[in-house]
Amino acid sequence: MGKYRLDYFSKYYFYEEDKFSQEVEDGEFILEQIKKSNRFDYKGHSYKYTKFGNISKSDTQRDVEVEIQKDNIDVIINGENAHLDLIYKFETKDLEDHIRITTRISEKNDDISCILYIDYNQGNDFVKELEDVKRVQQEYMNISNKK
Repeated sequence: MGKYRLDYFSKYYFYEEDKFSQEVEDGEFILEQIKKSNRFDYKGHSYKYTKFGNISKSDTQRDVEVEIQKDNIDVIINGENAHLDLIYKFETKDLEDHIRITTRISEKNDDISCILYIDYNQGNDFVKELEDVKRVQQEYMNISNKK
């Protein structure tokens, strides 16, 4: 399997407005700012209202290395094991100079929406390998459902 370099890897965390101040450090200050302008960049994160009236916090990294290993349900992102929930969500869209992949990533306490942007030079191979990861995830799910 292969190693790829994503141009961008973004994670999105979602909060209900009435709980935001308790769940996020400096939440009251951030909430005041996004009420003024609908978007606020603070300490490396972007905060904004979603179309559903919740608040999203985005965490975007550039030049992220992703390694995909054969017959593995997980991938390696910047040297760390990560589980992309490709069964749950796996959408691709061709943009002008990138392929955008929308999925979810499991973290210790939550499932986080994420978007991966990869250039066309590597993009088609990357998507094919992610489809293989999804297939392996489905096989594991089918095995566990038969027990």
